[in-house]
Amino acid sequence: MKQTLYLGFILLLILSGATTAFAQGEEIETDRPDQTESSSLVPKGTLQLEAGYFFQKATEQGLSIRTHAYPTALVRVGVLDWLELRVLSALRDSVTENGKEREVSGLAPLNLGVKVKLWEEQGWRPEAAFLVRAALPVGSRSFRPDNPEPEIRLMFTNGITEKIDLAYNLTHSWVEGEPQKGYTLSLSGELLDKLTVYGEVFGSKRKGEKAEHQADIGVLYLLLPNLQLDVAAGKGLHASAPDFFVTTGVSYRLPR
Repeated sequence: MKQTLYLGFILLLILSGATTAFAQGEEIETDRPDQTESSSLVPKGTLQLEAGYFFQKATEQGLSIRTHAYPTALVRVGVLDWLELRVLSALRDSVTENGKEREVSGLAPLNLGVKVKLWEEQGWRPEAAFLVRAALPVGSRSFRPDNPEPEIRLMFTNGITEKIDLAYNLTHSWVEGEPQKGYTLSLSGELLDKLTVYGEVFGSKRKGEKAEHQADIGVLYLLLPNLQLDVAAGKGLHASAPDFFVTTGVSYRLPR
């Protein structure tokens, strides 16, 4: 029932904007499905919805843990030419397998943030932006943190050619009170006017724990100038990382 309502809402948005989308002129840029947040902001006065389904399988201390998130939903609002507001959450469930199943489900923590443009690309100097956000102790008890968990992220993009971009992030966050550092590196290329593919590596390390490194590949298809479909899959690069994940979704920018 939840999935049906979600798909119906997306369909309503598509139908309402299909006619004006072609005249809008500005093609949508998204922060999904990869782990690398873009250094671009949504235009001033516009609202963008990025939503999808996420599945991950991980093995921890001999236990197999499957996690579903449906839908993940990121709402981005362009406030100024250099400022964007963001709200992120999801419905989640996790199943632990060890002879018998234990299912936990509920609402993921509410994540609030702002993205700030730092400077435009010039020569070898990359385009840059700054993101600060926090997971708040709001949501289902099984998933929400006891205290706010902030994250600081620097985002950079270099245009290698007109059709190839190199994007990378540096992150510093706090999870359960412990500092965590991370990175992402993504190379994307436009194969056709509406089709883009990318490859990515990313990782993180929390104090006192082993680092987790993963890699993924994905495809983005621009159905309309303000409507994008995507699919991606990835896997862990060593035992301490999740086994694999898949995600697919849709992103839509409301016409101005």
